[in-house]
Amino acid sequence: MKKATSEEIKEAYKYFFMVKGHLDCTEKTALASADGYFKRLWYDGCAGAPLYLYEEQFEKAWAEKNGKQED
Repeated sequence: MKKATSEEIKEAYKYFFMVKGHLDCTEKTALASADGYFKRLWYDGCAGAPLYLYEEQFEKAWAEKNGKQED
């Protein structure tokens, strides 16, 4: 199994956050759930869910998790 890139890890955490609303999980859990959560979000987006709002919240949470200051 290949090692996930930093972009793949961030994407997996984004899907996790958009479904669960938090980032309190291991990298392994985020990566393992990514495919299923992508499908769930795809269907939700097609049904009209405002996914862009979750993406904005994710960026703030991601910056906090990684110790970066969001301006």
